[in-house]
Amino acid sequence: MVMKENITKNKNSTPVMRQYWDAKKQYPDSIMLFRMGDFYETFDNDAKITSNILNIALTKRSNGAASSVPLAGFPYHALDQYIHKLLDSGYKVALCEQVEDPKLSKGIVKREVVEVLSPGTAISSKFLNENENNFLASFFLKNEKIGYSILDNSTGEFYCGESNVDKIQNIINEYQIKELIIPIFQENEFQNIFNNQIMLSTYEDWKSDLDSCYNRLIKQFKSNSLKGFGIDDQELLIIASGAALFYLDNNYFKKTNHITSISQIVDEGYMKIDDFTIKNLEIFNSLNSQNKKGTLIENIDFTLTASGSRLLKKHLRRPLNDLKRIKRRLLLVEELKNNKELLDNIRFLLNQTYDIERIIGKIANEKSNPRDLINLSLSLEKLNEIKKSIKGRHKFLSKALAKIKNNNKIIKLIFSSIIDDCPINIIKGGYIKSGINNELDEYRNISKNASKWLLEYQEKQRAISEINSLKINYNKVFGYYIEVRKIHLNKIPNNFIRKQTLANSERYYTPELKEYEEKILSSNEKCNEIERNIFTEILNKITLSFNKIQNSAYIISYLDVLCSNAELAMNHNYNMPEFSNKSLFELKKSRHPVVERLLPFNEKYIPNDLNLNQLNRQIAIITGPNMAGKSTYLRQVAIISLLAQIGSFVPAEKCILGLVDQLFTRVGASDNLAGGESTFLVEMNEAANILNNATSKSLIILDEIGRGTATFDGLSLAWSITEYLHNNNKLNARTIFATHYHELIYLAEKLKKAFNLNIEVKEYNEELIFLRKIKEGGANKSYGIQVAEMAGLPSIVINRAKELLLKFSKDEIKKNVPSKNNKKQLNLFNENNLIKKIKSINLEQLSPIESLNFLYDLKKEINND
Repeated sequence: MVMKENITKNKNSTPVMRQYWDAKKQYPDSIMLFRMGDFYETFDNDAKITSNILNIALTKRSNGAASSVPLAGFPYHALDQYIHKLLDSGYKVALCEQVEDPKLSKGIVKREVVEVLSPGTAISSKFLNENENNFLASFFLKNEKIGYSILDNSTGEFYCGESNVDKIQNIINEYQIKELIIPIFQENEFQNIFNNQIMLSTYEDWKSDLDSCYNRLIKQFKSNSLKGFGIDDQELLIIASGAALFYLDNNYFKKTNHITSISQIVDEGYMKIDDFTIKNLEIFNSLNSQNKKGTLIENIDFTLTASGSRLLKKHLRRPLNDLKRIKRRLLLVEELKNNKELLDNIRFLLNQTYDIERIIGKIANEKSNPRDLINLSLSLEKLNEIKKSIKGRHKFLSKALAKIKNNNKIIKLIFSSIIDDCPINIIKGGYIKSGINNELDEYRNISKNASKWLLEYQEKQRAISEINSLKINYNKVFGYYIEVRKIHLNKIPNNFIRKQTLANSERYYTPELKEYEEKILSSNEKCNEIERNIFTEILNKITLSFNKIQNSAYIISYLDVLCSNAELAMNHNYNMPEFSNKSLFELKKSRHPVVERLLPFNEKYIPNDLNLNQLNRQIAIITGPNMAGKSTYLRQVAIISLLAQIGSFVPAEKCILGLVDQLFTRVGASDNLAGGESTFLVEMNEAANILNNATSKSLIILDEIGRGTATFDGLSLAWSITEYLHNNNKLNARTIFATHYHELIYLAEKLKKAFNLNIEVKEYNEELIFLRKIKEGGANKSYGIQVAEMAGLPSIVINRAKELLLKFSKDEIKKNVPSKNNKKQLNLFNENNLIKKIKSINLEQLSPIESLNFLYDLKKEINND
């Protein structure tokens, strides 16, 4: 959400409000949280927004001779609780902190903005979904081309690429971008593209200078050039990537050392999946509810770690099109599946690891705590145990884990320095082990022995004063004091100095007690200071090993995904797919991975087969009534191809697949009313995308093409599209086409590589029984009225529909379909004889009487009809 306002400072404002305006004008597009003692305060328009979003009181603050300003605030310890609500609402937040001790300040306390949080750069667990990446994107346009970078500040992942402008929305959708940064001079262009559908942030024009961006990148990666990353001469992506780092510099003040590498996004080696397909197959979100219920990810994700779940989603968004890599994954899954004891042990250890990627992000951004470091060392130790259990005994896993880098020094450093059961908060100290710093131990001994000294001092003063009820106590306001009831005031020693008078007692201190109090309090402060210094030293050493630790984090994620796939295969009877160098697709007893899990306990899933090839079975035309299972079968085939190419076993007794370079689906009806697109236009957009981009290695899944328009328009389009897919030799893509146009079954007689399939249905006592079985041949009925009757339409409507069906039923298509051997192009619709006669007459050659006779003959023919 863009927030730009005029920042005006009134010279009559109080000093602290002038300080606020000076800070605010530097960040006009952010809500400023201004630290004042134990509260974060917001002022003016920020206060109105904050009050509304957080549901907190909106009041006013006096401003000296100037008018009062709106005010809304909350306690500092509630920062994490509230800040994510502001981010969720699409706002950036600037934290303006007190940067000096109020006790030591002369005049107003010095304050500075220490970081700027935004939806695309946040790292707090309160804001982030642990199983999802939080991506920031940077775009740069030039000559219909776009350079882009994708960065997750919470994990350090950094990707870049170049593409055509028309792929912008695909990039946004594929990576679920939370915030997009662009140069100021291109703001209008991007506003026109996105129309406020995504949070846009801008950066100064100089940050799109090629040399500046190039130098920022090589500085980040401590290299002399970008050749080692394969992007040295790619101007647009260098600008986009450099600008992303500049943005983090400005917002997080150069806390980017967890970003240790950058990877170029390339299409080669990956299956292409467009946005329509991701949505139509319900891979991540349900079409009906936009949540995870009934989705593919919900039913196949058996990962135990947050980073593993994120990696599995990446695999599903970018399946492989590289047989060597696919087979490598499959062999690893097979090895785990065939060794249940090993699989269970690895999963047991994985379940004890933590999210290393995000721990590293917190360390880099100075947000980590002692517990994070203990969790980091525990995770690295568990990885060592996994490696030890596999080494030398399991061929493929041993080879995969050989790449794990040694992190034993980090493990030892953390375990030897930080208390195992340490507090989360570092403010009060008590998290560094004794015995590693002499000075710390000395000050701790003072604190530790304080209770003993105070007790002994209390007994000493009782003996001197002969007041047995004398007590030594402490509170934050008055520190340590001696309390004496008023009935003993005549016994007070001369060295007692009065501190406070109460109704029934007096409070005193002695020079000796005051001296020891200062020693105790200073020792606590000194302990905290020494512990913070030691903690900072540990973090600095960990920072030097970020590369190695991130390698281990990836291995944990990768292992988790492999184990998840093995667990899925073992528990749900999945089998290893086979691959062919021919463009075919064979399935035996295949199942839909989601539907079979959602069936009632006593209902058995009916498996089905498939046989596609480019020689004589390129296009399968599936007919059958609605509700019979056509759409389920289509999605089933598409999902199995996707699972096979992420390196997963598949829900089928047998699967042989020629690699799919692009998976296209046109399944289900939808519209884009906000974008001015009807259901039919959306359908045609999807169809156009398929016909313009598919290749001979693609897999095309079409469901009910043409149903969004008039019957004959839809039938004509469906027929023409099928012919195009068949006759275009460059295309020749494997295609499954489900349709309610039963006239299309005659295409199998015309097109030599087309064949019919239908969903088996039985009629019993005028009722339909769906057998869910795919069989060869076209359906002979549509059963539309029976399905409507099953849906509960009134009987009067059903009976009238049956009458009309008898009246409308004509077999025009069949009469005009030539055989496969007929070379003549089919004329789908037979012209009316009257129209032919009219077209054949040359009016200029007819005499008046001949014209009248011709008109008479036409009228006679019409009357005879």
